[in-house]
Amino acid sequence: MLSFKNLDFTTHKFRQLCSVIADNYTSLTMTQYLTAGNDLPERFLLMRHDVDGKAGPSLRTAIIEKEFDIHATYYFRAKKNIYVPEIIQQIEGMGHEIGYHYETLSDANGDYEKAIRMFKEEVERFRGICNLRTISMHGASFSKYDNRDLWKVYDFRDFGIIGEAYLSLSENLNYFTDTGRGWNSKNNLRDFIPGRTQKFTAETTDDLIRLIESCELDNLYITLHPDRWTSTPLRWGFFWFQDLAFNLAKKSFRMMRK
Repeated sequence: MLSFKNLDFTTHKFRQLCSVIADNYTSLTMTQYLTAGNDLPERFLLMRHDVDGKAGPSLRTAIIEKEFDIHATYYFRAKKNIYVPEIIQQIEGMGHEIGYHYETLSDANGDYEKAIRMFKEEVERFRGICNLRTISMHGASFSKYDNRDLWKVYDFRDFGIIGEAYLSLSENLNYFTDTGRGWNSKNNLRDFIPGRTQKFTAETTDDLIRLIESCELDNLYITLHPDRWTSTPLRWGFFWFQDLAFNLAKKSFRMMRK
């Protein structure tokens, strides 16, 4: 019988992933990567967290990463139960970076002027509690608007932002995301680096761990959603069903858009 600790997307499995990462890579925050220039370590990791649901689970992953001396970047949406100053400041105090997980173009239903006003207000809101330098778009899977398109009209650098977690990074990064409850899943609609062709693949976290241990990847860029990595069988089952429902809905949405 399969025990809970051997299931994927648990805090136990996340701890295993952090352990093998710590043995093989130097971790960098997004700001450290963007400002390093030609002085990047020979083998480095970017660990990114998109905080889409409640803020609480992000504190759990941040504590585990601190144990392994992994410095991650946490992107928080500006929504109730997600934008929680006490948790955001506690995570930043551990040595992690805080970023803004923006979604104003989809929130504004495609109204670019309204979207950029909202963006400015929310950037100022974050800067009231933390040191904000980078941003990452929220995928908003069921919206027809891609939030990254805001930067086809405006420039995020005008707001003191030095980089965007998709648009400002090299196409040569080996990118893996747990979107869709798999690694680079077919249920992923927007969570990818534009222009990047994925050479290496992994379906499970154990696959990703083995790939890291093989030393084939000089760099690694991982995006995780803290809500998905649970610590109890009940919450694991809840999020398994939630992801299943979301994936089915996204498949239907993809077919409708064709």
